[in-house]
Formats: sequence, structure tokens, C-alpha cells
Amino acid sequence: MPPKKEAAPPLPPRPALPPVTPEQALLALPSARLLAEDFDIGPLGDRLAGSRAQRLAFATAARFLAGLSSGRAPAEEILPERREELARSLQYYLDRRLLPSRYRLGPLIELEDGSLRCQVRLFGDPGSGSGELYLSPVEGAWYVSDAQVGLAALAEPAPSRQDKYVPSEVR
Repeated sequence: MPPKKEAAPPLPPRPALPPVTPEQALLALPSARLLAEDFDIGPLGDRLAGSRAQRLAFATAARFLAGLSSGRAPAEEILPERREELARSLQYYLDRRLLPSRYRLGPLIELEDGSLRCQVRLFGDPGSGSGELYLSPVEGAWYVSDAQVGLAALAEPAPSRQDKYVPSEVR
């Protein structure tokens, strides 16, 4: 009689996945993402979608703007060859306490050289301003290479809007 084959050990049970709500199922669909818009810069950027590089670039922009909010030019987020120059130009406004308390970022736009650009809106007390951030990759990390962010506008009270906000069509 041939020797009996040993039975393979049973597979461990697979962990159960948490239940998915109908809302979560809808949000997971790429076409279902609806993003807020801003009066000045238009649609806001989606920090959760996009490539890994885009998410890293958004995170760099957020850390940079958080540094400005705390009153410093965050050198670690600025492209090494631009650190001194950009920090010096921002310091003028930071010394005058023209600090953003909140910000909004627009979508990232890829430029021909592989760097990214995004519109930014800053809110301070009493004003608000808008501009652009430029981000460049260096060895897998992203850095702010330029910031044209309109810090001077934070000193002036924002004019009251007379126009009615009409959002763009749902895409």
C-alpha cells in the first residue's frame, strides 16, 4: 500500500474587511470626486489623488505654507540653491507679521522641465492674497523653488465682494 500523503496545513483565515458604506463606495469612484472651488484660484487641488510624486509635492507645499504661518521661511522645504535668496525675500514680509493664517492650494500643473506649479490663496488678518508656488524634484524629494504668493496683500482688508459666486458646472 502506498504511503499516505500528509494533508497540507490549513490556510490561516483571511482577515475580514470592514463593511463599506454606500458613501464610501461612491467616493472611491474616480469620477465621483467633487472638489471645492475658490473665488480667486478656481478649483482646489486634490491632495489625495494623483501620483505619489504629486502627493509628495502637495505635502511639501503644505509644510512650506505652515512654516510661513508660524512666522518663518522653512529652509528645509526650499530648493537648496534657492534657499538664501527665497528666504531673504520672504523674511521682509514675515518681519512685518504678514502671516497667512489659512491657505488653499489649486491643482498641480506639470511644467515642461518636470517641475510643478500650483495656485495658492492665503488668508491673513485682515486681508487675503493669491499667487503661485513652484515645486521642483531633487533625488525623489520635492522642494519649493519659487513662491510668488502675495504676502503684501495680507496687510490690506479684503474688499467686500459685490459679485455673486457662481460655481463651475459639475464635472
